[in-house]
Amino acid sequence: MLRHDLKRVAGALATAALLWSTAGTAAAAGTDAGTVISNTATVDYSVNAVAQPTVTSTAVDFVVDRLVDLTVTSVPVTYVAMTPNTDGAFLFTLTNTSNADLGFNLSAANNATDPFGGVDNFDPSALTTVVDAGVIGTYEPLVDTATTVDVLAEDGSVGIWVVATIPGGQGNGDIAAVTLTATARETTANGGAALVEEPNPEDPATMETVFGDGAGDTDAANAADFSDSGAYQVESADVTIAKTETLISDPVNGAAPNARHIPGAIVEYEITVTNDAGSALSATTLTISDVLPGDVLFEPDTYAVGFGIDLDGVAQSNALDLDQGSEAGGTVTVTVPSLAPGASAVITFRVSVD
Repeated sequence: MLRHDLKRVAGALATAALLWSTAGTAAAAGTDAGTVISNTATVDYSVNAVAQPTVTSTAVDFVVDRLVDLTVTSVPVTYVAMTPNTDGAFLFTLTNTSNADLGFNLSAANNATDPFGGVDNFDPSALTTVVDAGVIGTYEPLVDTATTVDVLAEDGSVGIWVVATIPGGQGNGDIAAVTLTATARETTANGGAALVEEPNPEDPATMETVFGDGAGDTDAANAADFSDSGAYQVESADVTIAKTETLISDPVNGAAPNARHIPGAIVEYEITVTNDAGSALSATTLTISDVLPGDVLFEPDTYAVGFGIDLDGVAQSNALDLDQGSEAGGTVTVTVPSLAPGASAVITFRVSVD
């Protein structure tokens, strides 16, 4: 029997290292289908103590029927971690435990039950199945393109990827369970037709087909198919943004708390961007934009001449230059290279009421 080991490696496309051995030729289901088993019996006897010639019966022949059996097994024993807005690939192993070579059709479906004990709370899109054909255990989109197994030898195994798109915006820790079902059929060389189980009575002179498969996650026993499930789990940054305003002064009443929001009043905006402490990953290349309404004017010299933006206590120039802040045409823009889980960036700038 084939034996499989796989270790998932982080990346935008989930990859794995699958190792198997093809040593041994004994079929899991026993004697090959179509084998003719022929048997005779003999009798030896004596008459008046004189040995007589051996008498041999006529041959009794029968043909070994085809026992259809298969298994599908999830290779990872826990979640495949995926980033939102990427394609995730989950590896299964399909093993032909029949006593004949077979072809297999493949299908994938979303499953509401998480096989690893969590709670399934979203469905990935664009589910597809492809055969692992290149570097074993590594999903290669340009190489792993076959969507069916044309022929799989008895006792043979092959990797099958279930590939799905993780929607953008999924929260950190979200779970999506998927199920792979393989259905046995004739090999492509034999026409690739669906298998049919012969009805009784049995014909000993003909190779007939018997369904002997067990029940998988979502399929019934003795139906020439088998299924197993796996799950993706989102690893992401949970970013939030909040904005507040503070009235600083007005030209009639002076500074707060007497100030009012009248024309000429100065208002300070504060924007806080936070990557939640429970996030699995840092948020990177953040761009924070604030398009000001036409009824307010950006105050360009709040912190120094030409410096009207503050980021975490550091004044930023209004020009598009080497620092992280800029203002142009009434839009304030600030860039932040990275926010680790639990970190925040605080931006302040002032406007006047027109």
